[in-house]
Amino acid sequence: MSYSIEFRQVSFRYEDASEDALKRISFRIEPGEIVLLTGPAGSGKTTLCSCANALIPHYHEGELTGEVLIGPYDTKRARIGGLASIVGLVFQDPESQIVTASVADEVAFGPENLGVSRDEINERVSNALDATRLRGYEERDPHSLSGGEQQATVIAAIYAMHPEIYVMDEPLANLDPQGRSQVLRLIVEVAKQRGKTLLLVEHALDEVLPLVDRVMVMDRGRIVRDGPVRDVLNAGDIPAVFTRPAFMRLAEEAGLDPLPLNPDEFYRALTASRALVRLDGAWAQQPELRTVPPDGPPVIQIRDLHYAYAPGLPALNGLDLTIHRGEMIAILGRNGSGKTTLVRHLIGLLQADRGQVVVLGRDASRTPTHELARMVGFCFQNPNHQLVTFNVRDEIAFGLEAHGVDPDEFEGRIHTALELAGLTDQLDAELFDLGKGQRQRLALASVIALEPEILIIDEPTTGQDARMAVEIFEILRRLNEQGTTILLITHKVGLAATYADRAIVLRHGRIDFDGRFPDLLSDVELMKTNSLELPQITQIARLLEPYGVPPWLASYDQLAAAFRAIAGGTDGD
Repeated sequence: MSYSIEFRQVSFRYEDASEDALKRISFRIEPGEIVLLTGPAGSGKTTLCSCANALIPHYHEGELTGEVLIGPYDTKRARIGGLASIVGLVFQDPESQIVTASVADEVAFGPENLGVSRDEINERVSNALDATRLRGYEERDPHSLSGGEQQATVIAAIYAMHPEIYVMDEPLANLDPQGRSQVLRLIVEVAKQRGKTLLLVEHALDEVLPLVDRVMVMDRGRIVRDGPVRDVLNAGDIPAVFTRPAFMRLAEEAGLDPLPLNPDEFYRALTASRALVRLDGAWAQQPELRTVPPDGPPVIQIRDLHYAYAPGLPALNGLDLTIHRGEMIAILGRNGSGKTTLVRHLIGLLQADRGQVVVLGRDASRTPTHELARMVGFCFQNPNHQLVTFNVRDEIAFGLEAHGVDPDEFEGRIHTALELAGLTDQLDAELFDLGKGQRQRLALASVIALEPEILIIDEPTTGQDARMAVEIFEILRRLNEQGTTILLITHKVGLAATYADRAIVLRHGRIDFDGRFPDLLSDVELMKTNSLELPQITQIARLLEPYGVPPWLASYDQLAAAFRAIAGGTDGD
């Protein structure tokens, strides 16, 4: 049987909320459609997804009006368990969905509950593990995995259930670039091959747009744009709500019609419609980095660092690293490469099996964690791991009190931190009312308020839309300019290349690259080996390299200047 998704004048207000999270929404998704649902953080996307499998109204308390129909079933009368075999939902936070103690059991759990035969379960588990790059992880505890590996585990579990409808709420958020590409194509291909419906919530438009049939844009609880992909793109950006991939602005400037959906299409259309000129050699010069004294005292020194979570499962293998005051460093690598393991040694959450970690002149293994925490601020990949109160103001005040800050400074520090994090309007909000992106910003604000000398932030853009991701990096830049040394773990290679001074790539617990971003972006083989994809801007720059465009460009402004020169004939030979 084929199942459609239909919303008829649906509104929903969470219990004790002051306004509706969904406001008279109506749409229909036909069986087999591949639909992207996007929009700014907090616009109601997750709430809409929860309606599709009856978590609303049967789990989340509040008032639901209108009708949500999954095929012939009205979700007000259907049971969550009854819809589980029809609607497979991947939550935004993978940890909230994990229920067993091993990856293999987690993937088998759904089919077992659906009464699938043992032989069929084994086959489904095997196929799901291969599809999500989890072969060899069968006996690992999902709670011990990195955020990206947990995300892959949850996707594998839904994949193995063979649902009629896939509803995926930011399933790519914690995956490394190559993993995102692989899993995204897997999800879409499975839906198409099986003739199933796919509703995909995602901010990474550049990767998703070429693969979907239709785009729905949400803002403040409403669907504000809905239609075929090219129709939605041709209608233009919606300020602060919907921003198309950056290269499409260049495509519009060049008069390309229809708008290309990927760099290859852009290049083919551009070279077919324009006579391009070649730039002079000055364009190929790499930019100068901001001055960071290489001979100044290091703030972090790591020598021959080894660590294993269990015998035979090394996470770090003889790692050596020196970081100087005032640097802004991006730590990159595929899921499970050791990034989070490395930075947790810097605040004493993990103790080395062998080797030494010195932070601001102190041996981290001999310094109490609470003393390291005064000097080193740490934002976890999952903000729920560090939020301990129920109110925004109380959350920041908790850290200030715990670190012995003068109470007379509380209000000033709280307001400064919230202003930097863009949360001033949430001062008195309850944490349960915040979306994951807002909780991530609150975790950052609570650390900023402590004014640490070193800030470590693990995946700062989790749950953030494209505009908010840029704002997070702007916050980090301002802190860095004020003297804070910053280490950030990220899969956003393009943003990292635009803002950070230095790239460190980990592979199997060792440093595979340590240097400047132009050098990293120029080494395509190394990028591929480490599951890092070139940003779309860089992909276009490489295609335009025969015209003198430097192949390591990463920012829109850089590419736009080069593009105008070769397309308009200015600044060229």
